[in-house]
Amino acid sequence: MKLLRVLLPVLVDFGVFGLVVYFNMPDHPMRIGEIGNGNLYSLMAYFHLFWGLLLADGILTQYLIIIPLWNKAVHGGANSRWIIGACIALVCVLFAGALSYIIWLPEQGYDPLISFWWYMTEIQAVYWLINFAVLYLLDVKKIGAPSKPAEPEMATE
Repeated sequence: MKLLRVLLPVLVDFGVFGLVVYFNMPDHPMRIGEIGNGNLYSLMAYFHLFWGLLLADGILTQYLIIIPLWNKAVHGGANSRWIIGACIALVCVLFAGALSYIIWLPEQGYDPLISFWWYMTEIQAVYWLINFAVLYLLDVKKIGAPSKPAEPEMATE
């Protein structure tokens, strides 16, 4: 079950993004020269060409970071879930901002930076929502189950 919790969410996420890239391929070539243009299609070309490395990175992230956080969220209280959610949201915004800043061309103004930053944040948020939805579906019986076995009722005479 642990292997399924590591692999299935990542494979579902990559399947969704792979379909998005696949259905956009006829309109836009996915070549290495497209990477670095600072637009959506350069990101899709990057995903198309380096999906193997991204998949390995996703599996490692799932195993080393997300599964322990998920376990803590499932077994912790509402406060731990809020803290974990806020930390993931902050990481999404910071990484999206950093990546957007790296590929941003200052002579184009701030509008492309802000729009790409927002778009990258949305991509990461969708990734984590799908990931946690799959984990929830895998663990739904454990989440709803009581933590202690029920006491048997005493027989009355």
